[in-house]
Amino acid sequence: MRNGILLIGILLLFCSAGCSRGGTEFARLQRDAAAGDVIAQYNLGCVYAEGDGVPKDAAKAAKWFLKAAESGDVDAQYNLAVMYDDGEGVEEDDSAAVKWYLEAAKQGDQFSQYNLAVMYDDGTGVEQDFVQAMHWYRQAAEQGDIDGQFSIGMMYQLGEGVMADQAIAYAWFSLAADNGHSDAEEKCSLLKDQLNEEDLSNGTTLHSELAERYGM
Repeated sequence: MRNGILLIGILLLFCSAGCSRGGTEFARLQRDAAAGDVIAQYNLGCVYAEGDGVPKDAAKAAKWFLKAAESGDVDAQYNLAVMYDDGEGVEEDDSAAVKWYLEAAKQGDQFSQYNLAVMYDDGTGVEQDFVQAMHWYRQAAEQGDIDGQFSIGMMYQLGEGVMADQAIAYAWFSLAADNGHSDAEEKCSLLKDQLNEEDLSNGTTLHSELAERYGM
């Protein structure tokens, strides 16, 4: 499952302080955005997406996020990807969502990395590719994304994109459980009963190493 439901939260998180606009400020914001100011373009997208002092208008939000995204704004790229993913303000377009998740993921955006991994995993908007899915899950997981950490466990458990290895799966599930993933603890419990003594020891050791690097 992708993180598309985070759109409004992400907008609130990334929208610069002072997005709430009176008439004069809003006119200035529009003028700056039209003149090519990337921050103004992003913030104008926020204003329209939130309905912050103006009627909410997802299409106008997408328009201004696109302009900022084309200039390399990573937060606009993520938000635009989510809008294409959900068909909010634009026609739903999985390929366009992949394009903008990829642009943001390459800039290190954790949410985009995870969402891109899911799209490769499912073959949504892009040819299914478990190796690419694993790559982007790992990028997100190494930034502390617990869904990415859990998904790496699943990939090792199922042998998708990597050689199946239940000890490594146990280590990643354990890390995700430490960090609060709701399904990971059950996975750990099941694998703990299935692993032989050597594999359980190896998985426990790897879990300790992962927790030291990527624990929260």
